[in-house]
Amino acid sequence: SHGTRCAGEVSSARDNGVCGVGVAYDSKVAGIRMLDQPYMTDLIEANSMGHEPNLIDIYSASWGPTDDGKTVDGPRNATMRAIVRGVNEGRNGLGNIYVWASGDGGED
Repeated sequence: SHGTRCAGEVSSARDNGVCGVGVAYDSKVAGIRMLDQPYMTDLIEANSMGHEPNLIDIYSASWGPTDDGKTVDGPRNATMRAIVRGVNEGRNGLGNIYVWASGDGGED
């Protein structure tokens, strides 16, 4: 549900007669399943961040560790290699763009 809402923010139609306009209203969105198992590994994350780098322009990652003001986490080795490869080689040499959510801790 969260990914669907994020995708809607990005690609909602312009002049849709309801509300709002997508940030990139002529865009297409692809969903990549990665958080549907009871664990996360570096390889699962790397495969997601490196999926179809010549077809995907922007990877939007709206997940992260528990946001309690004390927990800090980041990509591990294989994921970092996938991101670096995407930035340098994705989109047929133009480079992929990666964005991450931050501050999902609510009112605190």
